[in-house]
Formats: sequence, C-alpha cells, structure tokens
Amino acid sequence: MTCKIPSLNIIDLPTTSSAATSFIQQVQALELSAGLEAKCFAAESVLNADDIAGRHLYLSKNDEGELATEVLLQRHRFTQLVAQHCLFRQAALTIIQNIYLSKDRKIFFARADRTSEAERQEALQLFSQPTMSASIPLAKTFQHLVLARVWARIIYKADPSFTHRPEFRQLQAVIERLNTLRNIYMLLTTGLVRKITSQISNTYKQSITAEDAHQIGSFGVARAAYRYHPSMGSRFSTYASFWILREVQLQSLNGRLIRVPATIIEEISRSARKGDTVAENAAVTTLMNSTVILGEKEEPQHEYSYRQDPAKHVEQLEMHSKLLEAVDSVLPAKSADIVKRKYGLGEYEGRAQSMVEISRIYGVTRGSVYQLEKKALLKLHKHLHVSLNL
Repeated sequence: MTCKIPSLNIIDLPTTSSAATSFIQQVQALELSAGLEAKCFAAESVLNADDIAGRHLYLSKNDEGELATEVLLQRHRFTQLVAQHCLFRQAALTIIQNIYLSKDRKIFFARADRTSEAERQEALQLFSQPTMSASIPLAKTFQHLVLARVWARIIYKADPSFTHRPEFRQLQAVIERLNTLRNIYMLLTTGLVRKITSQISNTYKQSITAEDAHQIGSFGVARAAYRYHPSMGSRFSTYASFWILREVQLQSLNGRLIRVPATIIEEISRSARKGDTVAENAAVTTLMNSTVILGEKEEPQHEYSYRQDPAKHVEQLEMHSKLLEAVDSVLPAKSADIVKRKYGLGEYEGRAQSMVEISRIYGVTRGSVYQLEKKALLKLHKHLHVSLNL
C-alpha cells in the first residue's frame, strides 16, 4: 500500500488499501447479530437488482445501537493501539498539539466537567508516557475526527517497510472494520438518502442533479456513521439527516473557486421568498463579489444580476482564462476532461454534463468520477491560490 494520504479533501473518511476480501466476508468477520447480518447480505444483493432504493431494508433502533456500539469499540481499539507504539503516539501528540491548540473541540468520547484546554493537557500527558501497557478507559476513546487525523498522519509518516510490521497491520485492520461498519450504514440508509435529497431546496438543485445529490448525500451518511452513538439522544436517521443536507449544501457550491458559506445562499433564497429585496441584493452582492463561477465568461443574466464595472469584468475574464489554462496544464488528461465536462469548459462550453453522463462515458461508477472531480478541484484550488496570490 502507499504511505501517502490521498489529496482529496476527505480527511475524516479514513482510507486503506483495497480489501482482499469481499464485502460479505468483511461483514461476517464482524460477527454481528444474525438479523443485522441478514439485512447486510440482502442489501448487497439489492444493489445489483432494479430496486436499488431497497425499500424493505432499514435500520431498526436495535440495529443502530448494535452498529454504534461496534463503531465505538473499534475506535477504542484504535486508541489503545496508538497508545502502545511510539510512532503512533507521536502522531497523536502532533495532531493534539497542532490541530486542537486553539479550537474548542472534544478529544475524547466522554468529557467530564472541565475545559477544552484541560482535556487537551490530559490528552498530551496520556500519550507522552514512554510506555502504555495499561488499558485505556472507554471514556478516553478518541473522537472520530481525532482518530481520522491521527491515522492520516501515521500513513503519511510511515515508510514502506513499517507497513508490513504487525503493529501497523493491527491498526489498519481496525480502520478496515470501521469502514465496513460505515458501508453497512450507507447500504441500509439508501432510502433515507433518496428521500432527503429529493426534498432539497431549489437553490441547490440548480447546481447538481438528483443523482448527484444522492451520491453526495451518501458521503454525509459516511461521516455520520463514524460519529454516531445513541448517547447523543437521537436516532441515527435524525442525526444523519443533518450530515446529508450539509454535504449537499457544501458540494453544490463546489464549483466555486472561493468557498462561501451555505448561509449566504440560504439568505438569498429566504429573502426572495419574503420579498425582502434589500436583504436579497445585499446577499447577492456579497456572493458575486467573492466568487467566480467555473466556466462563466459573461455577466450573469438571471434575476440576481447586478451591473459590473469594466475593471471587474476584465478581471473576471482573466480569471476564467487562467482557470482554463490551469485545467489543461495542472491536471492529468482524464481529470481535466471530467472537470471540463462537469462545468461546461473548453470544448464543452455551455454544455455541462451530470455525473451520470460522465460515468457512462468512462465506464466507471459515479463515486469514482466524484472522487476524481474532488481531487482535481482541490489541486486546481491550490494551484490558483499560489499563482494568483489569493
């Protein structure tokens, strides 16, 4: 396996090398209850049938509790293994020091009545010990985002020879089991994702197709799966709904070189419904002054248009020219073609294609196209950030 993390902006979705076993074998290795295991097998077969919505498949409250408990146990196993090896401990210390120095975020699964700084100091002390033979309490299990960043740090720093050592393979096996549990959540919530993404605001439907929204929503379920626990006081469907909508909102704005908060888009839609033209125009002006749409050469012609001065118009055209140049020079041929097709650039000017169309052209899944697009956009963003001194 490679020891460099992928350059996709999905740090909270831990990656491993391709599994040598099938999904069915991975589920069997988890030793789940017979009922939940049967649902997983049925869901896997449903995906190959016409009824991909799998309406008869769902997560019961008991299923959610079982899966969440298994996820927590695997996170605890990961934390325990990290504490037992010096390289792993150093990765954890680096993340805790650099990422959580000034952010009010939880580090452990359960936090007592103490400040974030006190928890951070406790974590630094815990993983600074030369050896860790004692068992770490379940309450000291890593929060998922800490776990994901520690894993990314470990595989980034590990040399190829280290990846063959037993301690690394143990840690990798835990991540693989976590990913299997994530996949189970995703399989058994297909109907939920379709239901939620079919009801998204028209504001976002202008940017993505229904199939794209469903694919993007699945990433929201994945993020929720790693984090959910019944102690939060809600069902998984309720918790995952937030992440599904959040992912659709963020990715529908992914065509912008400079990210803007989804709240601005919501403000435009809300003001338009209320007829508040002052608030609407203010939000639109903020949006249009801070972003450049991929493939846009001319002033927007929709109802939110405002008149640019010549200097801004020339600047926008120059940005568009640099973007096309970067797509051709920075990206590999396949990635460049996918970006051009998706956003109607170059030879596809004004004829943006959906993920479904692009996946059929290349004969791959929509997920593969989506990941290539994410990687390409991140690479473009970094290149333009440097070249344009943004």
